[in-house]
Amino acid sequence: MYDVVISGCGPAGANAAYQCASAGLQVLMIDREDFPRQKCCAGGLLARAYARLPDFPASIIEKEITGAKFVLGDQSLEIKSDKRVAVTVKREKFDTFLLQRALEAGAEAVTGIPVTKAIEKNDHVDITYGNETVSSKLFIVAEGASSRIANLIFGAPAHSAKAIAFAQDLLVGSDPGDNFVIYTIGRSPTKPKLRNRFPAYGWAFPRKDSVNIGVGGVGYPTAYFQQSLEKILKHVDIQHHLVAAETIKAHPIPYSIREKFYTRRCMAVGDSAGFASPLSGEGFTYAIVSGQDAGQAAIDFIQQNTSLAEAYGSRIKSDILPYLRSSTLAARLVALSASFCNIPTLVEEFSSDEAIKKTCIEYVLGNCDWTKLFSSCMNKLPRAVFRSFGHPFVPEPPFC
Repeated sequence: MYDVVISGCGPAGANAAYQCASAGLQVLMIDREDFPRQKCCAGGLLARAYARLPDFPASIIEKEITGAKFVLGDQSLEIKSDKRVAVTVKREKFDTFLLQRALEAGAEAVTGIPVTKAIEKNDHVDITYGNETVSSKLFIVAEGASSRIANLIFGAPAHSAKAIAFAQDLLVGSDPGDNFVIYTIGRSPTKPKLRNRFPAYGWAFPRKDSVNIGVGGVGYPTAYFQQSLEKILKHVDIQHHLVAAETIKAHPIPYSIREKFYTRRCMAVGDSAGFASPLSGEGFTYAIVSGQDAGQAAIDFIQQNTSLAEAYGSRIKSDILPYLRSSTLAARLVALSASFCNIPTLVEEFSSDEAIKKTCIEYVLGNCDWTKLFSSCMNKLPRAVFRSFGHPFVPEPPFC
């Protein structure tokens, strides 16, 4: 019998495996795909995320990021830092590094075969993959937002619990710079309810000789996303000279936290648990944190007989839930503001505030918690709304 079986070898699962194996637990990782694998992912890794990986190798860094640029139709705003605030990576290299790290710590791995069944019993969990069934004291689900196994164990998420993202890698002929570029996208033609509305946005994240572009949101027709992506592609082409474009890929993004993300012997981590920002779609930080929390919870469960409610649930409540709840509130405020505010004016109000810019950078670096950032933004909100009230306008990506 294994101590821990993990379905999924991505950032969340591999971090949990590394944590458990380093403590001497017998760990088996299972993934439906062979590695290295490609993922539909912008590849932006914030400083507060990679700071949790002290052995993170510089060799897999594509670009060091020192700022963000907001493209609001024919306007743009830039926020810069005097230090590195993030990096970009290619998922095939980053995921392979994390998997190899777990294997070197003593974990076992089976790839290219999906987990098809998991049955939780009183004193163990039976996990079936291919023609094999193994038993484990604990089972960790790290399969992503569309995990069927997570739905079977923890219950199906709400109908509106997932957003959709489309992404494309572009090979370019000139240096794409060191900014995360964020594009606004006009209001959804389907006008979803406020509580379900994901603030749609686009991005262009630089790499060594390429740019990953994408769009994401809830309630937008696929054709509208494709049109927005084409506009971003043309904008990148004008700036950095497009050489080649890879196939467009699509991927679900969790939009809300699962009501239940652990049982007596099972834990969901990363996207499988719904741990991603509803405001930005960022999931790397929460994948790494929840994976490490699940790994430590497994150690406590097996070595100290601590319940998962105490060992995992309490950690998630302090390490992740406050961030995601504040992000959810911010996303709803942005969605509401789009109904009656001029978004370029609103963004300019916030981005021109030196205290907010400084706090944002400190937050991304991991030097302050969410409460300070949220407080800074809420203090600015009344003036920002007043200045931007009326003439509601959400710009499309630039027409080129």
